[in-house]
Amino acid sequence: MSREVVVRVRVPSHYVGDVEREVKLAYAVDLFLRGVVSVERAAELAGMTLYDFLVELRRRGIKAYPYSDVELREELGIE
Repeated sequence: MSREVVVRVRVPSHYVGDVEREVKLAYAVDLFLRGVVSVERAAELAGMTLYDFLVELRRRGIKAYPYSDVELREELGIE
C-alpha cells in the first residue's frame, strides 16, 4: 500500500522560482540515483518528458545510463 507524506517547508519571500517543480525534480533525481526508480519513472515523478529529464541529468553531471558515448553508439548501431 502506497502512503503519501506531506512536507511543509518555509521558503523566503525573496526566493524566485517554482519551488514545487524544484522539489519534485530533486526528489526524482534522488530516487533515480539511489536506484529506487528507473530514469523513465523519475522523469514521470518530476513531471517532465524523458528527454527533458535526461537533459537535466546531463546538466547536473549525472549519467542516465552506464554507457560511454562510444559504447552507446555501438550498442545502438549508430556511427
